[in-house]
Amino acid sequence: MPDAETPRIPVQTRPAAAVNPALVAGVAIYLVAFALRLLPVFVFPGINFPDEIFQAIELAHRLVYGTGLVPWEFLYGTRSWVLPGFIAGVMRAAQFFGDGPAVYMRAIGTVFAALGAGSAACAFLWGRRLYGLWGGIIAGALTACWVDAVYFGPRTLSEVVAAHVLVIGLYLFAPGYAVQARGRLAIAGFLLGVAVLLRVQIAPAVAFVALWPWRDATSLPRRGWPLLVGGAAALVLFGAVDVATWGWPLESLWRNVEINLFDQVSSDFGVMPWYAYADIVLYYWGAVAIVLLVLARLGALRLPQVAVLALIVVVVHSAVGHKEFRFIYPALLLAVIAAGLGLAQIVEWIADGFALRGMSAAAALRTAAMPALLVAVLTPVALAFTPNYRALWTREADVVRADSVVAGLTNVCGVEFYGVRWFSSGGYSLIHQKAPLYWFADAAGFTAHHDAFNTVVASQALPANSGYTSIHCSHDVCVAQRPGPCTPLPMAPLDQPPGLEQVAPLVR
Repeated sequence: MPDAETPRIPVQTRPAAAVNPALVAGVAIYLVAFALRLLPVFVFPGINFPDEIFQAIELAHRLVYGTGLVPWEFLYGTRSWVLPGFIAGVMRAAQFFGDGPAVYMRAIGTVFAALGAGSAACAFLWGRRLYGLWGGIIAGALTACWVDAVYFGPRTLSEVVAAHVLVIGLYLFAPGYAVQARGRLAIAGFLLGVAVLLRVQIAPAVAFVALWPWRDATSLPRRGWPLLVGGAAALVLFGAVDVATWGWPLESLWRNVEINLFDQVSSDFGVMPWYAYADIVLYYWGAVAIVLLVLARLGALRLPQVAVLALIVVVVHSAVGHKEFRFIYPALLLAVIAAGLGLAQIVEWIADGFALRGMSAAAALRTAAMPALLVAVLTPVALAFTPNYRALWTREADVVRADSVVAGLTNVCGVEFYGVRWFSSGGYSLIHQKAPLYWFADAAGFTAHHDAFNTVVASQALPANSGYTSIHCSHDVCVAQRPGPCTPLPMAPLDQPPGLEQVAPLVR
């Protein structure tokens, strides 16, 4: 025992590590963005447009499970297998956790939601660099919560995936300050190249922004070559996949341009005037569009490249006759990021005014930032509850629910989609049955081929005395079955644009 007179040696403790507010805020912004982008995956599953299934997930299902409808784009070689191949890898990895659409569709949505949330993180980092911590929080919060970014975030549409890759690549390219790290620039070049090859229509915008700093000739050797090397790597990747699948490097790229631009095949899906995108944005955003445009202009004071890139994307797409809201998603996302920076700029101006009146800098920023943060969060929430967005969020939701019921059945030998067109059906990706699929559109065809299927997904009343019993209904879409086996018939080929075979050779 130590002597009572022996002095005690004080225990030395390590000082607690200081919490980095910027790191905490950035992680919080990303996690909020990620969680919100899971809403369309777990809470509001639906189909925005058939391409998110039939240009991506359906082909991945064919690679992994051997069943999948093949649209005309993959018969005429106008699409790359890079995106379906990546999704097939996610689908294969999901098999470690179970099987069926309930597992792999959520896994796919989660992966792409994580990618989409990266845009909010980039907005936070831009805002923090230009306007400090509160500026980053405001820019990141607006991007994290914006209704279109949340709705489209987890979707496998090529323009959506391209937009998310583009934003990350653009941040790494570091417009607004001269980053010199060659590795970072090479990664930026690779991501920008991937974005362009996923959505070639954004190529002029990306080229313009990439050339922006080259007005200073001294920056070309330092920044240009790593960027070009990264872009070349993306080109090699897509070229190699096209060689393996279509036979020639970048064959899908030039076939897509030839068929849609020169042969005007895309016009068969509808043509709209050049100003249609303004009408579409106003239809969804209303007066908020004007406010966002003003904010984006303010954001361009410090970071003009983001706003200019968005403008070029809209101009290029406006010159093409066939228009859809999803096509300009890259521009919408960039405009929202620029608007978040513009809102941060206003906060800075207001805080400077408070500081001139004797308020401390920290208190001035906090006082100015809190209302702006509320605006950034509540504005997209309010838009999400408007009738136009509610219709968007519920698009094809009843068919998706019906497909999930079919996927859980054990005695399916043929499926008829009665009143549901093939491009709205979800295909094999959502029903996940090794059975032929049919689309007999009228009562005569349904009755004549009654023996070919024993399961029906119907959006209209079945013919009288059909012998089917309804087992599930979701609003106007029902699943019904009959007892007994099936006598399969050959499946009908999918629709394709009229006259396509006369202007393009069949590749596969």
